[in-house]
Amino acid sequence: MKTRVRSHRRRNVLLFLAILAAYSAWCLLRPLPDLKPQVANSVISVKAPASTLVWPNSQAAVSIVGSDIIETKNGNKPVPTASTAKVITALMVLKQKPLSLNQQGPMITLTDKDVAIYKDYVSRDGSVVPVLAGEQISQYQALQTVMLPSANNMADSLAIWAYGSLPAYAAAANSYLKAQGLTGTHIGADASGLAADSVSTAADLAKIGALAMQNPVLAQIAGQSTATGIPVAGTIKNVNDLIGINNIIGLKTGNSNEAGGAFISASTTKQNNKTIVITTAVVNAPSLFQSMKDSIPLLKSAQTNFTQNSIVKVNQTLGTYNLPWGGSVTAKAANAMSVFEWNGQTTKANIILDNIPVNSSSGNSAGRVALNKTPIYDTKSMPIILASTPTQPPIKWRLTHPF
Repeated sequence: MKTRVRSHRRRNVLLFLAILAAYSAWCLLRPLPDLKPQVANSVISVKAPASTLVWPNSQAAVSIVGSDIIETKNGNKPVPTASTAKVITALMVLKQKPLSLNQQGPMITLTDKDVAIYKDYVSRDGSVVPVLAGEQISQYQALQTVMLPSANNMADSLAIWAYGSLPAYAAAANSYLKAQGLTGTHIGADASGLAADSVSTAADLAKIGALAMQNPVLAQIAGQSTATGIPVAGTIKNVNDLIGINNIIGLKTGNSNEAGGAFISASTTKQNNKTIVITTAVVNAPSLFQSMKDSIPLLKSAQTNFTQNSIVKVNQTLGTYNLPWGGSVTAKAANAMSVFEWNGQTTKANIILDNIPVNSSSGNSAGRVALNKTPIYDTKSMPIILASTPTQPPIKWRLTHPF
């Protein structure tokens, strides 16, 4: 009897020890859940100083090439385009018949129809270049005649060559403009911009100028003061005589009784050893001279209308991971992060922290700081790292926290 009792007790002890061993093994070896971050402020907002643009009395707008920045003064009222529409003509021709830099493109044989277009614009006292039936001109040279001396006849002839007819060109151009969000612009009955139903806004024209400067061929042509060897015409001169002044590198003038004076400019500014291209549009001015004159203080003020603002400093604490067994570990900025801002803009950055494994080490990735919009040229995100290695849970804590 006593032997059976001792045997029973021994089994119970062994069972208890086995259960204790299994429990201890589970507590000591079980995987621990990831650590969850605590962020005091998940969004950082940085506001640049007020804009210092010098606006003219006319309708005007400023755009930064490669960004979504657009600032206007009464710049959303549609007005006649005059010859600024030729920038759209050139863009659409290059969309339909792309060229690379240093390419002349296909040769275009001028016809009696092109001569008739020329004579029509002569009768209306419009700007033209002479043409002869049977003469050949390259696509690149034809674009030069449109952009430099602002030849109305070649704008129409080139649009017809590329699209088959002026109505087909207008339909394609208006579809493209709509796709670009340029809803204040409409191309009417011609490609020269003289048609009464061709209208645009200062805001749209500044954006159209930015699109033009992103096309290497069009940007190159727009920046030429003269061109030589043009069939029949010989040497042609750019109506935009401000090229080279105040870092102006293009773009296009416009002038008519209905439109008044209009001028789209493109200029550059060096900021932090990087080149930024700025486009401005001044429309509905009393004269072409006035629109160009008013563009100078506007673009000069735009060239300095920037601020470099700090988002986070290197090693700045951006979040905390509380350890269930006591203590904590912080997450910090791996590098300093700043943003190059257009004055008057507010930039927001999101602090994004991840759950991290308990066995993480100092310097491991913990997340990132991400700008909520594409900056002018700064990096869009910056890594966040652990400032130290999390302490591991003591045995007592593990044994008392099985789950």
